[in-house]
Amino acid sequence: MKTSIVARRLRNSVDSGTAPNAKETVVCAKCGQRFAIRQDSGAHDTKLFEKQVAWVQEQLVWDHIQERKHHGTIELPAL
Repeated sequence: MKTSIVARRLRNSVDSGTAPNAKETVVCAKCGQRFAIRQDSGAHDTKLFEKQVAWVQEQLVWDHIQERKHHGTIELPAL
């Protein structure tokens, strides 16, 4: 069974720095929107999360280059 790993946009009303069950929060350098990376399974791989954070940051930059809005949920590839 494949686990789904997603980065979900956090709403401005969330007061804490990270969402519940989030492993990492990524902030768009251009507009400040925050995304929490969540994983369905209990796996904890630090190197994998570092790659996922970098990938999400690249996607956020690419959204601004193409002048499109960020998606509410970004499905991460199997890195």
